[in-house]
Amino acid sequence: MTKSHLLFAPMMVLAAMTFTAAAPRQSQPLVSAVETNDNIVSAGTMKNGVLELHLDAREGAWHPYGSGGPPITIQAFGEIGKPLQMPGPMIRVKSGTRIHATLTNSTAGTLVVHGLADRHREVMDTLVVPAGATRDVAFTASDAGTFFYWGTTTGAGFSDRVFEDAQLSGALVVDPADASPRPDRVFVVQWYIPEKNKDGSPNTTNSFFTFNGRPWPYSERLSYTQGDSVHWRFINTTADVHPLHLHGFYFRVTARGDAQRDTLYWRAQERMAVTELMDEGTTMDLSWYADRPGGWVFHCHLNWHVVPNPTLGPPFKSEAARIAELFSAPDMGVMQQGHAMDNHAESGMGGLVLAMNIKPRAAWKPYTGPRERLRLYIQTDSQPSDTVRRFGYALAKGSEMPATNAVQWPGPAIILHKGTPTSIWVINRSTEPSQVHWHGLEIDSYYDGVAGVSSNAGMVSPMIMPRDSFEVTVTPPRAGSFMYHTHINDLRQQSHGLYGPIVVLDSGATWDPESDLIFQVGTDPTDSPILNGSTTPPALTLHAGKPYRFRLMNISLDVPFNELWLTGPKGRFVGWTPLAKDGFDKPAWQRQTSPSRQRVSIGETYDFGITFPAPGDYAVEGRAGNGTMYAKQVIHVEK
Repeated sequence: MTKSHLLFAPMMVLAAMTFTAAAPRQSQPLVSAVETNDNIVSAGTMKNGVLELHLDAREGAWHPYGSGGPPITIQAFGEIGKPLQMPGPMIRVKSGTRIHATLTNSTAGTLVVHGLADRHREVMDTLVVPAGATRDVAFTASDAGTFFYWGTTTGAGFSDRVFEDAQLSGALVVDPADASPRPDRVFVVQWYIPEKNKDGSPNTTNSFFTFNGRPWPYSERLSYTQGDSVHWRFINTTADVHPLHLHGFYFRVTARGDAQRDTLYWRAQERMAVTELMDEGTTMDLSWYADRPGGWVFHCHLNWHVVPNPTLGPPFKSEAARIAELFSAPDMGVMQQGHAMDNHAESGMGGLVLAMNIKPRAAWKPYTGPRERLRLYIQTDSQPSDTVRRFGYALAKGSEMPATNAVQWPGPAIILHKGTPTSIWVINRSTEPSQVHWHGLEIDSYYDGVAGVSSNAGMVSPMIMPRDSFEVTVTPPRAGSFMYHTHINDLRQQSHGLYGPIVVLDSGATWDPESDLIFQVGTDPTDSPILNGSTTPPALTLHAGKPYRFRLMNISLDVPFNELWLTGPKGRFVGWTPLAKDGFDKPAWQRQTSPSRQRVSIGETYDFGITFPAPGDYAVEGRAGNGTMYAKQVIHVEK
């Protein structure tokens, strides 16, 4: 969605907007198909120690839904004499390499290119190429890092480049001069918006996002072997943000940057995460260890960026129709939309999703011993005549049997223990298929919850049909804060109640909800953010001088810049100590006490230690990216 949506404009306002197709453009005849670029081969030719590169910018026919799908006319970069590419040709050299590039503009507008320059300057140089002209530029790639170049033919700034020239981007990777480049993959994120609303704003509901020129399920399928070390570089060339989430594994963030600067973290700066927010125009390097086999996904956790792809070409659906289709599907949800069980992963998701298969070592075998047992029920308390369907989870142990309409928002906290093998029977009492993703847990693939992708030993995870069940087994390797939520028809089911917290304790520890407190951000059926199920959760009574652990979580649909504040008397921040990120304990040198204000993006958890210094009225406040408070939970602190 657009930035205005990210500031939580209500859905009914968006639905009221009207749209119109962008005015036809005067264009050159199509001279080439646009090929998707996996960013494996570097462009140009080395001559006498100089990379000679000859680029052309022109219009071409791009087939985002595969070679058999309909073509889209876009502006793209390509090497002279070769097909256009989406994203543009990757430039990859060692630090210190001299680059000489010529750029021919075969579009009808003036082309302005940013990023073809060295990075030792305050302001990045631009290259201006009139229509039909050729210009050249020479520079030394002196700084190692992950960078990119981008162009515009409409005069738009980076954040406004969303229409015909939005695909004019390419990777620029500079490897260290004194070492062989380690094997890695480069992924460029791009955004296609086909039309404008009548007010000239982008109609984002008919748009889609791509990794290296392909939206899911047409994106590249990656293959690794159990035990591989995996290294990825990501470049966000879109005018939007992406909280990127890896299922089943932690990754180590080793560098962050943008088009002009890249910061390689020294070891003490690196952080472990399962989700990392990328703002527009930023880059990220990450590494992870493929220690468990099976099928896995990596995706944007801003749910609107992974919805099923729209139909290409006019007549486009209105915003109201597209939102209703995605957000308010009828009972049986994905099944009534024709999504069979064996292809839900391909028909129920789109946009920014990568899938990978990790082949097992010959000696790998799953654990088959005894386990503790829990039962998690997927429920609804709604009647068939209700206009808003409510869902929820209920948790049972032993012979307990919850009422069929028992639901709570968020779902009940699931308490697990480090190193304890556990079985969770998920029983679907609702009227729609569902499945549960155990967000952040290092779990075997078959139980990860992505129907049609999660798999082990030839078994592929199914949807959990109404009146059916599915056994999940997990042995948590670490204590920490995690989450669980639906991974079927996410917009509808998650916003209508299917999410909750997971707390993993050290072996033998007992959870004390009086001192170990959860604050979970979610989304309600109107697509508005809520905190612990409400905008005004019940007040808490705590005590000064007593240590507490605050577990902050965000599993909303579209609140990437969410912040949680702990304010004290007169609205002042309190000091708290960071303990963990995404369930991974922070090292001692990253535990400096700081003001109690934390951005918690979608898919992130943070743990803090807090001791209230004095009695008084405090509060945990949920704040949008623009600082607007959307929820407040009052805390009365007594002696």
